[in-house]
Amino acid sequence: MATIQEGTMCRQHSEDKAGKIMDEVINKTYQYVKNLLRYTSKLKHLPRTGWLKKGIDTPETVASHSWQMAMMALKLAEIEEKYDFNKVIKLCLCHDLGESVIGDMTPSDKNYTNKKELEEKAVDEISKECDFNTLKDLFREYEANQTPEANLANDLDKLDMYAQSLDYEAKYPDKDLSEFRLSATSAIKTDLGRRILETLK
Repeated sequence: MATIQEGTMCRQHSEDKAGKIMDEVINKTYQYVKNLLRYTSKLKHLPRTGWLKKGIDTPETVASHSWQMAMMALKLAEIEEKYDFNKVIKLCLCHDLGESVIGDMTPSDKNYTNKKELEEKAVDEISKECDFNTLKDLFREYEANQTPEANLANDLDKLDMYAQSLDYEAKYPDKDLSEFRLSATSAIKTDLGRRILETLK
């Protein structure tokens, strides 16, 4: 009888210990989410520099740009089977998170030649502080632009810019934003991206 009681107590002790460990993991995750919100909050309020330089008042933010890319991917998932859209959406949401640290840099900025290095360092910093290695993997996949999903995510980035330039020209008839459309058009890689582009024209 004592042996059974000891075994029961041992199991209870192990369960209590496992429960405490799980609670610690959960609480740490909550803290990591809090850390992540510090960065994502910056993107919610960070205006896209290219539009600012063209004199657009209160332009879209970096976060709204990423969100619109993700929404396009979510809708395309209903009709396209070639891509892993779960991955595409993640790439869209994560691809600019490093800008919460370095800002939204454009080719006319003096430090633009160092953008890749600065952004990689920023993403490493965020990944470490938020225990978010997935972010680092997604960012590198997007930047390498070698997988079908990265190809499409990069195209969605350009398609959003194309559509946004048309929207701003409608709101600001004195603005000529055709350079953004030319840039977007020359960068599209996928057949799907080209079909969407034709629809936007």
